[in-house]
Amino acid sequence: MEEKLQPEWKYQLQGLRGLNEPPVPKKPALLVIDMQRYFCDAGAPAYSPDYEAVIEPAQKLIEIFGKLNLPVFATRYYSREGGDPTTRWWGATLDESSPFVDVDPRLNLPADSVVLDKHLYGTFSSTDLDLQLKKLGCDSVVICGVMTDLCCETTAREAFQLGYNVYFVGDATATKDPMLHFAALATLAHGFAYIVTVDNVLKLLEGKDV
Repeated sequence: MEEKLQPEWKYQLQGLRGLNEPPVPKKPALLVIDMQRYFCDAGAPAYSPDYEAVIEPAQKLIEIFGKLNLPVFATRYYSREGGDPTTRWWGATLDESSPFVDVDPRLNLPADSVVLDKHLYGTFSSTDLDLQLKKLGCDSVVICGVMTDLCCETTAREAFQLGYNVYFVGDATATKDPMLHFAALATLAHGFAYIVTVDNVLKLLEGKDV
């Protein structure tokens, strides 16, 4: 996937700040956004093959972060009792008790990873993630998951506003339409995040001993 995608970024996103060489993070945390059965299970209401394709690259990131003992957070979305903005917008609910809420079982999260439940697009605005990251001394976040233009992008913008360096993994995120995926990458590259690939992240973490 990277071999097809990265040249397109270099051409179409050329000149945007987020395509510059990113700094090496001191202590990054991996955010695995909404990689749930609701999106990745072929029988689920919001399934897309593009979401399922994120599982392998996301797992590569999970494995390297686990190997380096770096923090891994995974989020799960479900509808809040009484409704929330996303429920009103989409006219659909995901009940907390639904098996589709579960993180996709094909992802092998480290034993010490943290699963955060949320009810909004943004992870920071609906969980205590900022507090947890600050306690861990994290200076940056690496974002993968679904959907690129909704929960992933909103979380990236929030992280930037809170002072974190944001590494947004373009070949480990997906949404329902290629245009929306690219538009989100372009917007983030212009003002919020470094747009990287899985291989870029692995190279940034080479030699890190934490």
